[in-house]
Amino acid sequence: MLDDKSEIIAHFIGIFELNVEAARMKIQYQEMQAWLSPQPDLGPLLNITINVSSAYNLSDFEPDLGWRTTIPASPLLFVNTSIPAAPAYAAPYVYDFFPKLFFDPALFSPVILSGEPVFFIQPPSSAASITVQTNWLQDHDLLLTYDAGVEFLPAASFDAMLLDLAEYAQTLHVLNMPEMAEDEDSMIQNAAEMHETLGHIADHGVPLSATDADVYVAHGDDALSVTVNGAATDALTELPEISIHFASETSEDEDEEDATDGAKTAEGEEITQEFDGTPDSPDNAEDPPHELTTGGNIALNEARIASDWLDASVVTVMGHHAETIAVSQVNIWNDTDIINGQVSETSEGSTAGINGFSFEMTSSPRPAAESEDGEPGPPPSFAAITEIDGNLINYNYVKQFNFASDNDVVSVQFEAQDSYFQTGGNFLSNGFGLLGLGFHYDLIVVGGNMVDMKFISQTNVLLDSDVLYHQAGFEGSISTSDNLLFNSASIRQIGTDQIVEMNQTFADASEAVMRGDTDIGAARNDEAFVGTDLLRILNIKGDIVDVQMVEQFNLLGDADQIAWASETAQSIDGADVSVISGENELINMASIIDAGIDSRIYTSEGAYTESFLYQADFISEEDPVLAAENSGLTGEAFLFLADGLIPQDEGGDDHAISTPLPTEVSVDVMQSVLA
Repeated sequence: MLDDKSEIIAHFIGIFELNVEAARMKIQYQEMQAWLSPQPDLGPLLNITINVSSAYNLSDFEPDLGWRTTIPASPLLFVNTSIPAAPAYAAPYVYDFFPKLFFDPALFSPVILSGEPVFFIQPPSSAASITVQTNWLQDHDLLLTYDAGVEFLPAASFDAMLLDLAEYAQTLHVLNMPEMAEDEDSMIQNAAEMHETLGHIADHGVPLSATDADVYVAHGDDALSVTVNGAATDALTELPEISIHFASETSEDEDEEDATDGAKTAEGEEITQEFDGTPDSPDNAEDPPHELTTGGNIALNEARIASDWLDASVVTVMGHHAETIAVSQVNIWNDTDIINGQVSETSEGSTAGINGFSFEMTSSPRPAAESEDGEPGPPPSFAAITEIDGNLINYNYVKQFNFASDNDVVSVQFEAQDSYFQTGGNFLSNGFGLLGLGFHYDLIVVGGNMVDMKFISQTNVLLDSDVLYHQAGFEGSISTSDNLLFNSASIRQIGTDQIVEMNQTFADASEAVMRGDTDIGAARNDEAFVGTDLLRILNIKGDIVDVQMVEQFNLLGDADQIAWASETAQSIDGADVSVISGENELINMASIIDAGIDSRIYTSEGAYTESFLYQADFISEEDPVLAAENSGLTGEAFLFLADGLIPQDEGGDDHAISTPLPTEVSVDVMQSVLA
């Protein structure tokens, strides 16, 4: 916005530019008129008639148009009639020599003429993604419209206790998120170290850092189930079932439909009520006319990874097969409130902590091909190989952080007909979604190892310790709790893996494939390949590395100091006043879906599987006022110390330039929107 003088000057400049442009256009018009004066008659316009004719007309719509690759005639005069017909779907056909695409000579007569088809199958691709999402918020509001005679503490002084809770939450975890991998070797090393750590925990137990924490630990098959707060259940707790802000409205809509659908009849005494112009009493109103909200903050992290990347009916591994599934969930909070000097401990509040994990494995058999008489189909007639020289990687690394401090200092008096004060209601969210699609083969030969790791870490830290002052005889509603700490993780595997020891048949077949020979011997007659015309083979000279890692962290401080006068125009005792300093929600939701088909995995050096589930809740009963009086922490210090909770990458040269925060505090809670 411009001031009055600047706006007048701007208008003058604009009018001046319009006048200059009009004068310039007038000069150009006069020059054109002078040029046209000697030639007033330009003659008739040139008209050209174009006739277009075509022998091709558009045809009608033809649904289900079939397409089939046609094989060109052989360039030679003589054709080997012993070559069987190629399947219709085996396309394209290349009539040339490719060193890494092989045509099976064992299926045909010794005389192979030029012009035979060479089958080409697409090799898979490696995929890697690294995602780090971070939200920072410091919303310390100072709203003083009424002198309550109360001495308030600095809002930032409560952040020291919040950071102590965050550090304690990190020590409560027994598994740490691996560092971001720099190369393929680091990916493999991280998976190996995680597998080794889980094996050590299974042998020696969990090193508990807190005796007051409620901890649940499960290994092996016990971890691969549906578990909520350490108890086996049939299904995970859904967020709309327990959330205030994300509550489902289905039941309410159904009730409204039931109340309005169809004709309704009623019998009874007729009641007549006259309206005197006064508003309804607070008991009959849906919402109180006077409301103060300093809570209602939401911190949400959501990550969904779905992958149908690579699979085969049969996989042979020359090394070992290692599978790791680990989930670690921690909730820690302090909800100690002080109302007129009376302390309400955290355990007495209505804050809920939910840790839920679900593991599901479903079978996905490959459709069995049968001949016309219903018998199993013949073994493959053709075979094609595609080769990967090195490792094949599917790596997804996701980190999501929400850091928020919303410590408000409010002293108000409720007046007028209606009033509404809100200094909270912040919403921080991180979202990540990935869908990876790849290829399926009939046989995969891995020259190295097969590594599969899925790791989810979820943490919620909440400080909702409020200090409230009100006059004696207050009859309104006060909500200082009703918070939610929600961790939900799910891993779904579509397609079962049967791990078996390598036998001689597939050992010989693997050696042949690694030599580049499509004649895999007796393995061609395996039941997994029956009914397949073209045997698609993938040869990987290195390792298969499939690593999915997700870390989610929510840190929220909502330590409010509130004082208010409860006498209003409608109610002397303040019965029409509602004060909400809680109802905060910290939500972490992560899901990993690994889709494929049922497979048989042959290993030469064995198979190793580790599954681990860790769930912990800790309730702090520390006095927030005492901790705040001894802290002396400033708002800038909170951002600086909270930044240390995120592991920093020291290898990069690019660093962001930080801007110092202003020291003054604004009463305008919408300043970030209007700026």
